[in-house]
Amino acid sequence: MGFHKRFITKDSILLCKNFEDLDSLFNADALFLDDWSQKFVDKYDNNWQSYQTVRKEVIEKYELSSSFPDTSEFNKENISNVLINLKNNPSWLDVQLCIEFFRPIDIPQTISGKFDLMCNFCIHLIEGEFEK
Repeated sequence: MGFHKRFITKDSILLCKNFEDLDSLFNADALFLDDWSQKFVDKYDNNWQSYQTVRKEVIEKYELSSSFPDTSEFNKENISNVLINLKNNPSWLDVQLCIEFFRPIDIPQTISGKFDLMCNFCIHLIEGEFEK
């Protein structure tokens, strides 16, 4: 019987294409985390299946709506889950959750309302938060 340990870095997390990949990455007897990865883990909801179910329901509910989605069912501290979704399967909901986390925030007018630019803006905000 062996002792399975793993060193986790920012790059190893960002290479994950979905939450199943993260589960595999975090599946070890001992994890050694750099500072960025520790901050990621601290803001990560391990119950991602439930998180993703609620996310999908909210996206479907507000798909054709012109109003902002109700985000009251989300723990606004789970910004790591938002980062993974923004990198792999982004939606306006993820952008909104990011903005709510960093509020108050100045969004450059040149990117306001432009989905791809807003996603990249949010990704950089979250990654920068973990680098502090």
